[in-house]
Amino acid sequence: MHRSKVWRVKAPNPALQQILSWEVGISKVLAQLLINRGIYTVDQAKAFLGSELDRMFSPWLMKDMDKAVERVLAAKAKGEQILVYGDYDVDGITGTSVLVLALRQLGCRVNYFIPLRLEEGYGLNKDALERAVEQGVSLIVTVDCGISGAEEVAAAKALGLDVLITDHHEPPTELPQAVAVVNPKRRDCSYPFKELAGVGVALKLIQALYQRAGLAQSHWEEYLDLVCLGTVADIVPLQGENRILVKHGLNKIINTKRPGLQALIKVSGIKSENIGTRELGFGLAPRLNAAGRMGDASLGVELLLTSDPTVAEQLAEQLNKGNQERQQVEAGVLTEALAMVEADPQLANSKVLVLASENWHPGVIGIVASRLVDRFYRPVFMISLEEGKGKGSARSIPGFNLYQAMVSCQDYFDQFGGHAMAAGFSIPENKIADFRQALNQLAEEILTEEHLTPNLDLDALISLNELSIDTVQELDQLSPYGHANPGPILGCCEATVLNCREVGKNGGHLKMRVREEQVVLDGIGFNLASYSEMLATQDTVDLAFIPSINVWNGRSSVQLEVKEFKEVGEVATLQEEVESCQELHQLLNKTLQLPEQEVLGSLVPQGILNLYRPAESVCLTPNDHANMEINVELEDYRNYPDRMAQLMQLLDRQVSSLILVESTAQAIQIGTKLSKTTLVSDGFAVYHPLLGVQEVKQLSEQLQTGKIKVLVSTSPAPCNYYQFAQVIMFYLPYQPKECWLRNPGQTKLVLLGGPSLAAEAAEQLQALAPERELLGELFKLIKAKIDAQGKGQITLEELCLPLRTFSPRIASHTVELALTIFQELGIVQYSKQGNVISYQIDLSVRSDLRNSQTYQWALHTKEECLRFQREYLSAKPEKLLQLFTRS
Repeated sequence: MHRSKVWRVKAPNPALQQILSWEVGISKVLAQLLINRGIYTVDQAKAFLGSELDRMFSPWLMKDMDKAVERVLAAKAKGEQILVYGDYDVDGITGTSVLVLALRQLGCRVNYFIPLRLEEGYGLNKDALERAVEQGVSLIVTVDCGISGAEEVAAAKALGLDVLITDHHEPPTELPQAVAVVNPKRRDCSYPFKELAGVGVALKLIQALYQRAGLAQSHWEEYLDLVCLGTVADIVPLQGENRILVKHGLNKIINTKRPGLQALIKVSGIKSENIGTRELGFGLAPRLNAAGRMGDASLGVELLLTSDPTVAEQLAEQLNKGNQERQQVEAGVLTEALAMVEADPQLANSKVLVLASENWHPGVIGIVASRLVDRFYRPVFMISLEEGKGKGSARSIPGFNLYQAMVSCQDYFDQFGGHAMAAGFSIPENKIADFRQALNQLAEEILTEEHLTPNLDLDALISLNELSIDTVQELDQLSPYGHANPGPILGCCEATVLNCREVGKNGGHLKMRVREEQVVLDGIGFNLASYSEMLATQDTVDLAFIPSINVWNGRSSVQLEVKEFKEVGEVATLQEEVESCQELHQLLNKTLQLPEQEVLGSLVPQGILNLYRPAESVCLTPNDHANMEINVELEDYRNYPDRMAQLMQLLDRQVSSLILVESTAQAIQIGTKLSKTTLVSDGFAVYHPLLGVQEVKQLSEQLQTGKIKVLVSTSPAPCNYYQFAQVIMFYLPYQPKECWLRNPGQTKLVLLGGPSLAAEAAEQLQALAPERELLGELFKLIKAKIDAQGKGQITLEELCLPLRTFSPRIASHTVELALTIFQELGIVQYSKQGNVISYQIDLSVRSDLRNSQTYQWALHTKEECLRFQREYLSAKPEKLLQLFTRS
């Protein structure tokens, strides 16, 4: 029987869903799917869906990049021999290939070396360094390795070798004393995106080298096919820069002119036009990986470097045969490992499987470990033994960080390294039993039964009638799919299975038709034939599925790829609920909720609202420090490319922080984002003007007792600034008053809003001051809804949505301003109740816009705000400090 999983339906977030839907121009379904993938802000959503190359960060933001570039270019100038030292997995093979090709294009003398997995192991080794010296090498550049090689780097220096490290693995406490250590995961590295694969880090070095050499972006774009392949194969999160690299790299692969990739695609039996991340991960990557697992990974590098189609075909065939051999060996190791677990009840009941044998090929134990994780759903450590020494690979499940666990047990290892979900190590045979015991003691403290139960995470429960072709096509904007960005899985309750039959080579799949109410759709369930008995006795079931578009004979229709079935009634009780008894957490949950009718107004910056709705500033704490000494230190990050990444680094200081945001909607976005991190798990709150009286009172009490360590707040903040060690201006202000600090005392002021926000701010101001064309369009909309007496009713949403094609920041305040202008001109009389506008039009009136004081005020105010922002963006830090402290 197919193994049933616990279905966890992601908890919906209606307020944030509607904010993203409005601001990004997408459906609420797609907005919720973005939220489910950790995309909580408008900035993040636009970057994710766009994923354009110009959103990549400058390579110069990476620590030691300047040193790395200088050393490589010095080697080029002197004609030194460079050795690219890689790793034997696909990430290392592609990274090595890319760097060799790039350095050769620069005119460097360069060769490469990849250690043999079985004979030499992972990373730098002293024998290889000595051979490099004998061959005249003076500079070694690592790819996907080296960060843990402090001893080997010291040995290289003794040999007269310079080492430049590019890596992406977790750094140890003490870094190697290399010429440069380029790794975004360094604690002292401010690079905004930390999750690049090894080949991605190598590309950043190439970008910097090419910029310094005056080469255009198109030169490094030629390597995106290989960067894409290595990134997908290394199973890094397909978000941020990884998503950009893969999205653009897939197009390069589909149209590749590289003989090696063409041959590899051909031998894998894949059609070029159908290539996606799945084809890379399960078709191309295993054949390259097999070279390193079963023999010499240099075969893979030679394949990717060659310009000869005949040589490429020969090498691809060799890799294919190696992959077939790998599959046979893997099957034998898996069979023995399963027998080992079944024969030992104590082993079978342990929370972490630690298995060892002299019969196992060390090149396949990582793959078998993954198979065993799928089978038993617990962390697995596989160890290949030879002459009293063990080489191991580990794979994990969510909730058990391998790297951290191995740090806790580091006394048992000779070497170890890796990530949260995958790692490698070496261990003496006589320490394995004690290691198994220590690791399982640790697992007893960490892993609960909930951790050890496999889950199927559903994005949402929907009705089949919501799955139009347009909706399914829109969801495709989430692709390319991969780690941290899975394909959307939806659920439907009480669907009727009209018919089903077993199909496929061995009858292992199910073909079916399902119906909910009047909607009938085709479905296919791969490897779900074991459910046929259940479906024969129950015609109504709950099903989990991935929607797709099926094209047959020129006709498109929605099709369901069914992942699993459940009996009716099981799913609703399994919906994920996040509850907390802590008072501050309950307050936070209330703060992040917003009634649907308030969402439109929440989008407007508070600085703009205060321009035409002057209101007394709210102060929740006593203003009893008015005469305190002011000592403000300013940190200027106005030109930093990713303000959210910088915000996270600022919060990593673990000091009390006030984060000033521009609107209620932004407070909810940032608040939701931070509530999902461990940085601000305690003492975190959000304030915005739409809070209820009870919530404001509760927040005031928490502020006065000092329980709030991090506060996200609209500006002006409802507190004195001296209460926080750092005040973070997250946005670009619209007027000087927004910059005046309330009793700052000794405070660090951090500026994050800069030039990148100027265009958006201009759009907000355009919506504040509607001009002739926009006013004309709005008048057409309300005129179309009047009756014979010139009276009509319309909602704010009905007015705002079509007007956003003219001005993307249109919200309720724009409509109210426009109607006020019409009213001053005598054209319209209106009243507003909630979100509904009731009005009457006098079509006989003709008037000049300049006769409206509101119209004149809006244009003047817009110009004043734009002038202030220009001055703010161009001002030196000292000048801004005077503005904020009003000194």
